[in-house]
Parts: sequence; structure tokens; C-alpha cells
Amino acid sequence: MTDNVSIRVDGREIVDETLSQLALVNYGHFTAMQIRGGRVRGLSFHLDRLQSAHAELYGTVVDPAIVLDRVRDAAIDAPHSYLRVTLFESESGKMRVMTAVRPPVAPSSAPVGLLPVIYQRPAAHIKHVGSFGQLYFGRLATRQGFDDALLTTADGEISETATANIAFIDGDGTLVWPSAPSLYGITWQILDTALANAGITTRRQPVTLNDISGFSGAFVTNSVGVSGVSRIGTVVFNDEAAVHAIGEIYESSPWDSI
Repeated sequence: MTDNVSIRVDGREIVDETLSQLALVNYGHFTAMQIRGGRVRGLSFHLDRLQSAHAELYGTVVDPAIVLDRVRDAAIDAPHSYLRVTLFESESGKMRVMTAVRPPVAPSSAPVGLLPVIYQRPAAHIKHVGSFGQLYFGRLATRQGFDDALLTTADGEISETATANIAFIDGDGTLVWPSAPSLYGITWQILDTALANAGITTRRQPVTLNDISGFSGAFVTNSVGVSGVSRIGTVVFNDEAAVHAIGEIYESSPWDSI
């Protein structure tokens, strides 16, 4: 689709056809991870995510060994970093792997505020590159004094935030994950195992904006880690002790060698 196309940014031509493909075709998927000392949490989850998403988007089988080699190449040069691995095809059946590293990112030390907005990600179960809606509403939220947007249906059912999964803490200490379509994030997957080992009950169920005042607390999870939620709209949460305990459970999860 990018044959014989000349692309320039600020007057400079992009000569790499692979970058041209990414610039013109907003179709692909990715995973993101924190690397510390050449190790990562939930490595198998990341590889499984990339294989299943690629099969659905392209109908192509991904060799996880190839992806892992690309991850290792990136980690050798950046053993303490934040790594994004994007998979796409420049032509049918030809998988391309793009890695991008930046300095490590720490979760917010302060609880975050969320602005409810009506928006649902298309194909929400896939961590795909089509993120215009998330960026749009995330920027809208920050302009209104919040940290991120909370995505809901027109009926007020909560799915996820623009950048993270969200969970709520019930009065008995049970963790409730909204059951509306959302990404089953890697940190969420890691927590499922860690929380079960810690004897903490979790469940999925519909959660609406009308329900949230009945919870004692809330937190968000993504590739950065676990952060508490201070407010959703005008509803305030203050169960910081429970959120801190959940964060410690996540931080105790093992790291995998790459």
C-alpha cells in the first residue's frame, strides 16, 4: 500500500518503507513492558498476547522465538527500560517487529483522578495501535484537571480507562473488575495469580457510574504498575491502605529472564 509513495516530515523524506507503512496504515498491535536488569514480569503473557492478536488481525501464526529474539536485542542495549513491541505486516504473511525503548517509567505515587466519558475502544480485547479515541479523551480529561479518562457506555457501564484497567474494592475486601469489553491487561493477569495466592477474592461483574459510590476504593493497572484512584468525576475514594497492599502484592510478583 506504500509502494512509490514519498513521505516527508518537516521536509525530510522517510526513506524506510517499513516506517512508511506505519505512517500510512493504522493497523497493528503491540505490548509494552518494564525491563529491569534484563528481566520482565509476565513474559509468557506478553508473548501469548502478541501471538493471539496477530492471528486474529492477520490470520498469521507468529513464531514466539522470533519475537523473543527482538525483545532480547532491545534489552541488551537497554536492560533498564520501558519497551514497546509492535507487530504488523508490510505485506501479507510478512510479519514485522518494531521495538522502541525509553527510560523506565514509575507508577504515579499519588492517586489519580478520572473523568468519565462515553467511549468504547473498538476490538477492546486487543492492544491495537488505533488509539485516537483514547488520546483524544485522555487529553480532554487532563484539560479538565483529571489524570485520565474513564471509558463508559452510553448507559454508564464502565469498561477501562484510556490507558489502564480499573478495579474496585468492595466493602468486604473483594476486588471487582468491570465486565464490559476491555483489554485483559498483563498487570491484571499477573495480579490474578498473585491475589489468588494471597487469598484475596476477585470477580468480574457489570459496574456502572451509579454503583461506584458503594465501593471503598479503586485502582488502575497497566504496564507501568498499580496506582490508586482518588476520584471518578465527583465521587471520592480514600481507601489508600487497601490500594497500597495490592500494589505491594504486585511488586512481589516474580521477574522472568528474557
